[in-house]
Amino acid sequence: MNKKVKIFLADDLHPAGINLLKKHFTIISLKGLDNDTLLKKISANANTASESSALIIRSVRNIGKSELTFIKKHTNVGLICTVSAGFDNLDIPQAAKLGIRIMNVAGANSTSAAEFTWALILAITKRLIKADSMMKQGVYDYSKFANTELKGKTIGIIGVGNIGSKVAKISKAFGMKVLGNDIKSSLIKIYPFVKFVSLNKLLSLSDIVTIHTPLDNSTKYLLNNTNIKQMQKHSVLINCSRGGTVDEKALITALRRGSISYAGVDVFEKEPAFNKTFAKLSNVIISPHIAGKTVESKERMARIAAEKIINFYKKSGKRAKLIN
Repeated sequence: MNKKVKIFLADDLHPAGINLLKKHFTIISLKGLDNDTLLKKISANANTASESSALIIRSVRNIGKSELTFIKKHTNVGLICTVSAGFDNLDIPQAAKLGIRIMNVAGANSTSAAEFTWALILAITKRLIKADSMMKQGVYDYSKFANTELKGKTIGIIGVGNIGSKVAKISKAFGMKVLGNDIKSSLIKIYPFVKFVSLNKLLSLSDIVTIHTPLDNSTKYLLNNTNIKQMQKHSVLINCSRGGTVDEKALITALRRGSISYAGVDVFEKEPAFNKTFAKLSNVIISPHIAGKTVESKERMARIAAEKIINFYKKSGKRAKLIN
């Protein structure tokens, strides 16, 4: 390895990952900076000659076309690793055009995200938030609750991948009927206990709908004003994927009108900002994108990210030249 290679740390990373990287590279922490300041700092610290550097970010930081262009022109960063399951915080076509290698950490937080999805389902169907609030106000009245059982109900899972498949297995343990919708037809054989149907059919038949797709051009507003109307009035919508997969205005309208009964929302279109209207609704639980963030997953993701970077540079040769 080459200590001349610099790893620019733009966002938080678990110490387990940092310690691994320190054995091989020079770590420069630039956490807490906006993109403009961050890139100027990286440019000032850039290596000379052909030595390549890497940038580590998290999903909360968006690196678009202008940032990538600056990186290419004014730094020697040839690798960007986003410590997240998806790539939606990066302009992938622009990175490919400029020859900047992109890495992510897929699957490392799938157990955490699946468990959190089910935490929302249980909190909603058992009315835990309402019960806790009443009790803390000194009100002991079980007559005001209309909790529902999950056994025999139908859950519709949009995106039966790393997370969705785990949600499906938990759902079966609860005795639920499991519907799935995914672009990969090969999943039909992998998960025979999931009945794969069209998106429209899934929405109309499910008591609970949960979405677990990545965010790209094909999934932007996958759930919108038109198809949300196909859901049943008593149904629940859970979104622990990405904010842009659901049209927030359409969801808010549906919740206000009672077109659906409840929602659990962990992700928003413009994080860390979010539509404050959600906070005014009594039939939604909101959380700050924490579904995949647990003590275990943070360490696991950091280790995997570090190992991928280390292996990448091993394959790149003694001078750590980037390969695309």
